[in-house]
Amino acid sequence: MSTTALPPFKVGQVIYLIPSGERRVVPAQVTEEILRRTISGTDTVWMIQLAGSQKGVPLDPDAAEYYINVDELRQTLIARSTQQVNSMIDRVEESAREIFSVVDDPPPQTFELPINEQSATVLLSDGTRAKVRIP
Repeated sequence: MSTTALPPFKVGQVIYLIPSGERRVVPAQVTEEILRRTISGTDTVWMIQLAGSQKGVPLDPDAAEYYINVDELRQTLIARSTQQVNSMIDRVEESAREIFSVVDDPPPQTFELPINEQSATVLLSDGTRAKVRIP
């Protein structure tokens, strides 16, 4: 039995579980609240029924993360996905720098034209010369 305290659920409530070490979400329904009073104290066990099963099992918060609403679940999954994508991009960028001697793009250059002139010639980053006119 887990020593992690669970919040009070309502019998019939649907919760969403992410089993430890897995990349899936499983819906479950709270089917029973069992209150145990012993000399050492009171303990509540929540029985749940997993989707696709007819058998009730005790909810163990150490075996899965649980969410009581889909908005919180969605935010968590999006944050994790974003973190994984950013990590992947950082690794591939570092790999490209090491393998191909890639350097970061230089920052764009800005040009100021004197107030009384109507045009100027500028050198672009690719070596092209461009004539800029002010209307």
